[in-house]
Parts: sequence; structure tokens; C-alpha cells
Amino acid sequence: MRKILLIIRREYIVRVRTKAFVIFTMLMPLLVGVVVVLPSKLLMMQSGGTKHIVIVAADGTLANAMKSELSASSASVDDEAVPADRKKPGKPEFDVSVRTAPTEALRQQLTTQVRDGKLDGFAWIEADAVSTRRAIYYSRNAGDFIEASLVSRALRFALSERQLADHGFSAAETKSLLGPVALDSVHIDRQGANQSNGLGAVFLPYLLLAAIYATVLIYGLYVMRSVIEEKSSRVVEVLLGSVTPMQLMSGKIIGVGAVGLTQIGIWAAASAILGTGSIAMAHRVVGENMKDAHISTASLMLFPVFFILGYATYACLYAAIGAIVNSDEEAQQLQFPVTLPLVLCMVFAAAIIRDPNTPLAFWLSMFPLTSPIIMYVRVAVSMPPVWQIATSVAISLASLYGLVWLTSRIYRVGILMYGKRPTLAEILKWIRYA
Repeated sequence: MRKILLIIRREYIVRVRTKAFVIFTMLMPLLVGVVVVLPSKLLMMQSGGTKHIVIVAADGTLANAMKSELSASSASVDDEAVPADRKKPGKPEFDVSVRTAPTEALRQQLTTQVRDGKLDGFAWIEADAVSTRRAIYYSRNAGDFIEASLVSRALRFALSERQLADHGFSAAETKSLLGPVALDSVHIDRQGANQSNGLGAVFLPYLLLAAIYATVLIYGLYVMRSVIEEKSSRVVEVLLGSVTPMQLMSGKIIGVGAVGLTQIGIWAAASAILGTGSIAMAHRVVGENMKDAHISTASLMLFPVFFILGYATYACLYAAIGAIVNSDEEAQQLQFPVTLPLVLCMVFAAAIIRDPNTPLAFWLSMFPLTSPIIMYVRVAVSMPPVWQIATSVAISLASLYGLVWLTSRIYRVGILMYGKRPTLAEILKWIRYA
């Protein structure tokens, strides 16, 4: 045991002292900040100006209704109670003027003003717009989908108001009919009913799935490359004079896993420190869609369990690959069968998040190579029965024991084999006689 601890200590200290570890650990929160915060900041900067547009329609009532709707969209009822720094980004303000004498000369004049930057755009509404429900919007920036969608929304509301008015509806009745509808989502599980949110219920499991998928894959590859490096430099021959192959493999897997947990812990601490700002920024980006999103206590407690199970399983497989091959190029050819179950987890993730209690979700959460990820996703979405979680963990532990036995026999012979990559028949002989 003392020798294994020495190997663990050596693997851990060597890796956490590298510049790559320090840079990547510090850089990841920065990259996340750039990816999440910077786009929203840019959207807020873009939304700071006022859009000057003109509505051209022979029907002045329709044009003024559209103008009123655009003005209301700049300061909607939903935003009145929200502080200025919490409002959704990307929503422009409109300065709208109305022209009720559409002519081809006016169209050319407005087109020139848009081209010269004097106008941001103009909406051209034909006389038959009420029946065709079509119009043309000329703009200076064709890629500003937020501006175009707000203009389209205002036209849709104006046309609907006009049609409802023709059928005898009052202005108040029209506003009520076309007003927004609030739909509260309640999630019912074995622990009771909790108010939830659709986007939050999908986003968080995906985030946790990506976290465990990436860490298992990255640190499994670290184990493989470590074995290849020691094998190619013949350092392993010196190490085997003091420790057994099983001790060397165990120490290497545990040491690299400890590095992974350290990195995740640092990122979690950074998220906790910056949590208030991150939550506020997420609220600005997606509005109310994430207000009820939360990570349950069970998800937090079970994360290290399934991370360790998933990491140990794939680390053994990657260690076996490292012992078999002689270079990174050869290792790349053997990685696909190992990474395929992880890819399948990502492929089936959407279906499992939508319904975590299907037979597909159940059996994938029991299969040893997918259970650490799929069962954790099920826990994050809707807590399954305790017996299923216990069975999944028990199967993973039993398969891990068998995998360690199998991998150690390959590792014991493979790390001392050089030259041509062994065939499958030779690997089976290693397992049989090691």
C-alpha cells in the first residue's frame, strides 16, 4: 500500500506542477466567461441605440397600431418591474414615424435614406396586407434578426387587431385576446411536486452530462498517454524493479483521478465565487426561463460517486490501450471502440432527459460502460428509485473489479512489449498466461 501511495503522490505532484495544468485550470473559467458573458455584453451594447424606422401604409389606422406595438415592445409590461441592468439584452428601442401616402418615389427616397444611414429601415405595407398578411421590411442590417422579429411581431399584432375589430371586438378585448399567457411548470417526482421550468430542466442535466463526459474522457486519455510516455522512454523498466505492474497501474489511475477532482474542485469554487454574477448574466441572456433551475442535493452528492466510477472504468481501458501500443498514432486507432459508449451517451441524452424512465434509459443506466453517465443524468432530471441507483452502482463496481483484473493482466505483459503492435490473439494469450 505504501508503494501505491508513493506512485499516487508522484503522479499527482508531477501533474499539478505542470504549466499546462495551471494554465488550463485558470483558463477554463476565463473561457466560460468569454463564451457566456461577452456575447451578452455585446448584445447589450448593440441594444443601446435607437432604431429609426418608417412605416408606410395607406391605412393610417393599421400603421399607427403597428407603431404603438413597436413602442410598447421597447418598454413592455414584463420589463417595467425589472431593473435596467436586469433587462433582457438585444431588445432595441424604436423611433417610429408613419407615412400614409405610399408612392414609388417615396420608396426610392426611403431606400436612399437607409443606404446613407439616415434610417435603420422601413416597413412597406400594401393595401391588401390584411388579407394576405404580408409586408416588406427594408433594413440596413439584414443580419439583425431581433429587429426584424420585433417588426414582424408588431405587424402581426396590428393585423390581428384590425381583423378582430372588423368582427366587432373592442380594443380592450383585442388586447386581452392577444396578450401573453403565463404557463407555470410543476415537476412531480417521488419527493413531491416542485415548481420547475422547461429550459432549466433541460439545461442543467446537459451541463452536468457535458461535465462528467469531458472529465472522464480527458483524464482517461491522460492515463493512456502517461503509460505510453513511460513505455517509450523505458522508464517503466526501472519502476518495475521496485513495484509490481498492478501497483503501478493502480497508483497511476488514482493519481491522475485525484488531479481531475482537484481541477473540478477549483472550477466549482470559482463558480461559487462568481455565482452571483453568473446567475445574473444567465438571467439577462435567457430571461425567466432559468429562474427555477437548480441542482438538487442528490445530484451534488452523487456527482463524485459517478465521476469516480466512470473515470476508473475508462482509465482502466485507456491504460490497457497504452500498454498495448507504442505511440499516440497507434493509440488513436484503438480509441474509437472505447469512446463509442461515451458518444452513445451524448446521442441518447436528449431522449433520456425528455423521459428518464423509458426501458432505453433504464438499461443504459445499468450497462457498465454507460451507467455512470446515464444514471447520473436520470438523477439530475428525475430521481429514480433508490434500488435502481444501488443496482447501477453495484454493477459498476462488480464490472470495475473484473475490468481491473483483465486490464492488469494486459498491462503486466504489454508495458514490456516493444516493436510491432500485438494482434488480438496475442493479447488473449497475455490474459491467459499473465
